[in-house]
Amino acid sequence: MTSFEDNPQFIEMEALRKRLVEASDAYYKNAVSPMTDQEFDLALKELEKLESEHPEWARPDSPTKRVGSDLSNTFPKVRHRIPMLSISNVYNAEEMRAFVEAAERDTHENLEWVCERKIDGVSLALTYEDGILVRAVTRGDGSVGDDITPNAKTIKDIPQKLVGAPAGLFEVRGEVYMDNADFRLLNERLEIEGKKTMQNPRNTVAGTIKLKSVKECKERKLHYFAYHIPDHPVISKHSENLEFLHRLGFNTNQYWIAHSVDEIMKISERIGESRGSLAFDIDGMVVKLNDLHLQDELGSTAKSPRWAIAYKFKAERAYTKVLSIEYQVGRTGAITPVANMEPVRLAGTTVKRSTLHNFEEIKRLDVRVGDTVGVEKCGEIIPNIMDVLYEKREEGAEPIVPPEVCPVCGEPLVHPEGEVVIRCENLQCPAMKLCLFENFVSRDAMNIENLGPALLAQLLDARKIEKLSDIYKLQDLDLIAMERMGAKSAANVLDAIAKSKQNSVEHLLLGLGIRFVGRQCARNLAKHFKNLQNVETATMEQLLEVPDVGERIAESVFKFFHDEERLEEVRKLVAVGVNCDYKGTEGDLFKGQTAVLTGTLPTLDREAARKIIEENGGKVSGSVSKKTSWVLAGEAAGSKLEKALELAIPVHDEAWLLEQVKGL
Repeated sequence: MTSFEDNPQFIEMEALRKRLVEASDAYYKNAVSPMTDQEFDLALKELEKLESEHPEWARPDSPTKRVGSDLSNTFPKVRHRIPMLSISNVYNAEEMRAFVEAAERDTHENLEWVCERKIDGVSLALTYEDGILVRAVTRGDGSVGDDITPNAKTIKDIPQKLVGAPAGLFEVRGEVYMDNADFRLLNERLEIEGKKTMQNPRNTVAGTIKLKSVKECKERKLHYFAYHIPDHPVISKHSENLEFLHRLGFNTNQYWIAHSVDEIMKISERIGESRGSLAFDIDGMVVKLNDLHLQDELGSTAKSPRWAIAYKFKAERAYTKVLSIEYQVGRTGAITPVANMEPVRLAGTTVKRSTLHNFEEIKRLDVRVGDTVGVEKCGEIIPNIMDVLYEKREEGAEPIVPPEVCPVCGEPLVHPEGEVVIRCENLQCPAMKLCLFENFVSRDAMNIENLGPALLAQLLDARKIEKLSDIYKLQDLDLIAMERMGAKSAANVLDAIAKSKQNSVEHLLLGLGIRFVGRQCARNLAKHFKNLQNVETATMEQLLEVPDVGERIAESVFKFFHDEERLEEVRKLVAVGVNCDYKGTEGDLFKGQTAVLTGTLPTLDREAARKIIEENGGKVSGSVSKKTSWVLAGEAAGSKLEKALELAIPVHDEAWLLEQVKGL
């Protein structure tokens, strides 16, 4: 190892560079913010200082010399005709004064400045040809960006056609953002669907514009503010450009004119005071030289223009004490720890509670009851614990231990492999009402098409359904009142509900959400007892006679049908006309055989093939093992086929299956 690599300052530089690169990649590529903007900028300035002291150690790819990149492998690449640089940040009046005075020295002018709200979003360049939108490109690395035109065309604020635009190519730059209300609705939908919720509106936008699904991008309701024309030879002022963009049909930012640092800072106070009343997030104020000719004269560095600066507002953080930790059970069963705190004023509201997200976050922060913690409003919406003042920790404060049982129903909690959340999987848990309804309408259960998680959630919120039997009491007006539901869609849902009444009873047994009763178990119970009433009245001994039903399942079924509240709901389902008899065939062609399905079959879908096998006495497993009797393989069969061949298990195709059941 060479001597300079042992130098503490070199080691510090490398560690700082690595930290900044990782943070930049997380921010631009993964839409995650591991550092605040101020933390990032302070670290960047420290790296700049070290590089100026030791230029021989500086790297050409240093974060001090390049714009963060949001490039992905998914979209076509387009080179910006004029580099799309990022704006440098300042955080106080002294830094703003230094910036303004430097510009005045270089131009020998008393300068006029335009002050605008800094929207917390994602930059996007739009190219029009003879007034028609032809391309939308992200900032990328400043030189090359991703072409996301199809997604951009879903944003209503982006005009597809401009009237009065210059002939030929005309470029407009601006910011894509999301309203706070739409952000909240999106997170509610993601939670309902059992998906990971978003960190804040800005990061949500960064991920949304890179979605492969144009439909999903449209549903997330993004917006666009136009703020810059990179090349307009006729107009001489930036403020005039903003007015011109507004006349073309773009949403543009409100702006204020200033002629001194004092005026700029007074405007910043006014903008800062307005944050709580806006529909969207702002994280500061952008200050731009108004004279476009002087902008050209000042030019740019490799990273940033010398004629613009961003004055970043400091995130408001309040300190308070954690009084207790409680555990909320989400509608998907996820357990979320929530800190109850001494009330504290923050960003214009009184905060008493803060989410701790999950137990990995608790472990990372090492937060404990009694601790003094710093709280911020992330995205101006969700109070979030940011740090812990460990020096104020009370003696004897114990680490927080995750609960072992559900705080609502008392059932044991599970920690699914690969997930950070802990879950309650008891579908009968009162907190998991949505999951119970989703299970009931699912394909393997009652198979009620078009009655998906989003619509169920709306119906639950509107109290149109509270019990499973309420599904069969829905009327067209109940459905039409829901978001994105018309008369035809409502009719389709009602038809599917009516059709589900004719299902064989195993579908109902699965839909009831009896703990430990899966698809095959429900089918075995239905085949053995022939109707629901016989299952209801079965003794433990009789239940244990059912194939593959052990003591745990038998006890769960017995308890379910001896619970008066649950029995009452079953009776209501019977009263509305849900079939309670077994309609399956009694074939024993595949009796005692276990099959595995893999790949895409020519004419049958997986469910149809499964039904044929099960109705003829066979079982269908999800994995290949030595107990597998045979594998039914279709096109693009993968690892299951490979394992079957490795174990010398017979492999058949769809034609073989249909031939076997022919004539039965």
